[in-house]
Amino acid sequence: MPTDFFTLELGRPHHSGYVVDSIEATVERLVEQFGAGPFIFIENVPLENVLSRGEPAVLEHNSAFGSCGGYPVELQEVARAAPKRVEAKWSGPLPRIHHVGYAVQPAAAEETRGAFEERGLPAYLSSQLNGETTTVHDASPTLGHDIEILVDAPALREFFDMILSAAEAWDGRDALRSLA
Repeated sequence: MPTDFFTLELGRPHHSGYVVDSIEATVERLVEQFGAGPFIFIENVPLENVLSRGEPAVLEHNSAFGSCGGYPVELQEVARAAPKRVEAKWSGPLPRIHHVGYAVQPAAAEETRGAFEERGLPAYLSSQLNGETTTVHDASPTLGHDIEILVDAPALREFFDMILSAAEAWDGRDALRSLA
């Protein structure tokens, strides 16, 4: 057991991510059942430098981000994932929770990722978006879902502020919108 086991501070969760078979159908249900929305749809999320344990990997997917009770949620519709260890993490019964994301300060990102590795929560996927690295760690044996570590950067804050602000003024129309 690591000697600093109890010092890992992630703060509050940033968002929850769900794998779904149809973003459109899931948005309809979330709006109807929870009053969630609106959702911003991103087709073919433009990830770069996708790796799985240092080897080239693939995660081709669409995402929609919205607010559910003032909390950000991400819906993922996966077209292709590879290698097998990555594919397995996005496979299984749908819909289901996939990850809980945490945004950590840039200076703490690598230390946090290293602490996860030390604690037996290995990163099985890393990628870049807008120049920032995101990692997904296998926490499913402990929590039933994975943990995503994001860098708390201005672009991330601006995007999620936009998501939450859209919900405040939302009139219930146009529940699924494309990111322009």
